[in-house]
Amino acid sequence: MTMAITRWSLWLFVCLALVGCSSLTISNKPAAEEAELFAQGLDQYLATGQLTTLTLLPKQYPQGEWRTRAEGIIDMAKQKLHQDTQTQHDNQGLTQCLAEKDLLAKDNKILEVTLERLKQVLIDSELRAN
Repeated sequence: MTMAITRWSLWLFVCLALVGCSSLTISNKPAAEEAELFAQGLDQYLATGQLTTLTLLPKQYPQGEWRTRAEGIIDMAKQKLHQDTQTQHDNQGLTQCLAEKDLLAKDNKILEVTLERLKQVLIDSELRAN
């Protein structure tokens, strides 16, 4: 559920960033270069999942209007990576618990059989004593 919310949030954020891209009128060269760098970074992230180009934008244009959008996408991507790592860790823990549960169930069956045998031995020894 959390992963689905994160994905939808990321896509919503990307859509909002793209809406901002479409309404922007580029009048000077630095703003055009910044917008181009943002577009390249977004394309790279969507295609490969890498943030290399997007992380350049805040460094090259610290006062730029695309900086906050790039930082937002970077933050969302890092959160997604953290959640994916946590999910993988949780899945490994679940797998280990299921394996342990299976071993304990087998041990329990063996103990139940042993208990029944011991009961039978006790009954037999009491019958012989009488």
